[in-house]
Amino acid sequence: MSKKYKPLSKKSRIIIYISCALAAIVAAVGTTCVIMHFCKTKLPAYSYFSSTPLSVSYIDNEVTDNEDDYDIVEVIEPEAQELPKNINVETVTEFKEKVDEIKQTEQNTIVVQNSSIDASGLTNRQFKLPVKYLSQNPELPTGCEITSLTTVLNYLGYNVSKLEMSDKYLEKSINQIADFWEVFLGDPKSNGFGCYAQPIVNATNKYLKTQDQKYTAVNYSGTRFEKLLKQVEDGNPVIIWSTVYGEEEKDLSEPFTTYKWEVNGKTIQWIAPEHCMVLIGYDIDRNIAVISDPQRGIVEYNLETVKARYIALHSQCVILEKTDFHPAINGVKNNETYYTTQYVTVADENLSSVTVNGEKSDTAFFIDGNTNMTYKIEAVDKSGNITTVTVHTKTIASISESIMDLDELNITEDNRDAVNAVRNTALSVNTYYATPTETTALNEIIINCDALLDKIENVTQEYNRIVTAVSDYNTQEILENDDKDILTQLILDIDVITSSSNITEDQRINLNELKLKCEELLSQIPSSEKFEPFEE
Repeated sequence: MSKKYKPLSKKSRIIIYISCALAAIVAAVGTTCVIMHFCKTKLPAYSYFSSTPLSVSYIDNEVTDNEDDYDIVEVIEPEAQELPKNINVETVTEFKEKVDEIKQTEQNTIVVQNSSIDASGLTNRQFKLPVKYLSQNPELPTGCEITSLTTVLNYLGYNVSKLEMSDKYLEKSINQIADFWEVFLGDPKSNGFGCYAQPIVNATNKYLKTQDQKYTAVNYSGTRFEKLLKQVEDGNPVIIWSTVYGEEEKDLSEPFTTYKWEVNGKTIQWIAPEHCMVLIGYDIDRNIAVISDPQRGIVEYNLETVKARYIALHSQCVILEKTDFHPAINGVKNNETYYTTQYVTVADENLSSVTVNGEKSDTAFFIDGNTNMTYKIEAVDKSGNITTVTVHTKTIASISESIMDLDELNITEDNRDAVNAVRNTALSVNTYYATPTETTALNEIIINCDALLDKIENVTQEYNRIVTAVSDYNTQEILENDDKDILTQLILDIDVITSSSNITEDQRINLNELKLKCEELLSQIPSSEKFEPFEE
C-alpha cells in the first residue's frame, strides 16, 4: 500500500529554491578557492599599508612573501576628490588643466611616516654611475618618463633620441581619457598627465625588439627602496617615480591627491606633481641621492625624501636587465643560508651537465636542511656557458644560539629584541619542503620565544603596576590608616620582584627607590588604629 504525500506549499518551495541557490554559490566559491590553492595562485602584495592601497608590488615579476623585499611603512593617504559632474571636457589637455587647478593643502597631502635608510645591504657608502644628462625640454614638457628611459638607453649604448622613443614606441591616449597605469595619458609634447611604469616597460621592450635585445625592461614596482640602491651599486640605473623639485635645494615637492575617476570600470586617481627621473647614485653619509632629473640635470636630493616620494608614488620603478643566456638554477639563491630542506631544479634547453660539489647530479634534487654544509651547484650548457650557485645550510638549533642561555628565570626586558629577532628568523624560514622533524624543531624555537616574551610582558606589567601605584602617592598629602595595608603590600610586592632575576638593573634601582618612598609614607601614618567592635 503506497503512502500519499501532501504537495509542498508555495512558501516551502520558495525556501527550498533559495536554499539550493545559496548552496550553489557556496560550492562555486569553495571550488574556486580549491583551484587557486592547487594552482598555487598568489595574490599581489601591496607595497605599503594604507586605507586605500593603490599599487601592486612585483619582485622579479612574482609576488614575494619576504617583507625585506618591499617597504612596510605607514602611508597617510587622503581620499581623492570626486570628479565634479559639471566638468565637460573634450580633450585630455582640457582635463589636465582642470586637474591643475587643484592646489596642495594640508588635507590632501600624502604623508609617508618613515623613510629612514637601511644601508646594511650596501657594499659602498657612496656610489655614482657615469650617466649623462638628457633634458626633456623644450620638446617634451610633460615627457619626463620617456626622457628618463632614453637617458638609460643612451647610457647602455643605444643611440636613440627621446623624440623617436616618444613618437614611435610610447603608447599614448591623446584625445581620449584613459588609464595612465596602461598608457601615456595625453601628449608629452604638450600639457599631458604622464604614465606609470608599465607603459615605459612596454615602450622599452618594443624598441629593444628592433635592436640586439641584449637588455630587457622589467617592471620592478614595489621593490624596497634600498634594493634600488643596490641595483645602482651593481651598475644598473633605475627609473623611479617621484615628484618635481621643490623650492629648497635638495628638496622634492610633497605629493597630494587630486581627482579620481573611472576608466573601463576601474577607479584611478592622479597624484600631483608627478615626476619621473633616474636614480644613478647615492652618498649614505651625506644622506643624498644622485639623480638625473630631466627637468634640472644631474642633481642631489635628500635621500630619505627621495625614498618617501618613491613610496608615495606607489613605489614605481623600471630597470633594464641584461639578457642572461646562462642555465637557470632555481629554488635557491647564491650565497644564501638555509635551515630546512630545499628543492633545486636546473633549466636550460641546451643543458650539458649539472654537478653538486663536483659530483654529477640530476636536473632536480633536494638539499638536506638542518645540517652544516656548503653546496656548490654548477650547470653548464652545450655552448660552454656556466652558472654557479653556492649555498649554505645550518642547523635549526643555530637560529637560537644568541638566546640559548636565557630562560624564564633570568629573562629581562633587555632581552626582548634578541628574542624577537630569533622568533622572526624562525618564522621567516621557508618550510615548503621541510621535513616533519625540521618543522617540529622550528616550532619549538617559536614556542620557547613566545614563553620568554610572555614572561617579559608579565614582569613588565607588574613593574609598571607598582610604579603607577607608588607614584599615585604624594609625600606631602596626609595619609590615613587605610593606606597602611596598601603601602605594606606594595613593599612586599617590591621585595618579591626585586628578589627575581627578571628585572633590569635600571628597574631594580627604581624599585628600591620606590620602596624607600613607601617606607617613608608608612612612617607618616598615625600609629593608633581605629577600634573595631568584636563580633561573634
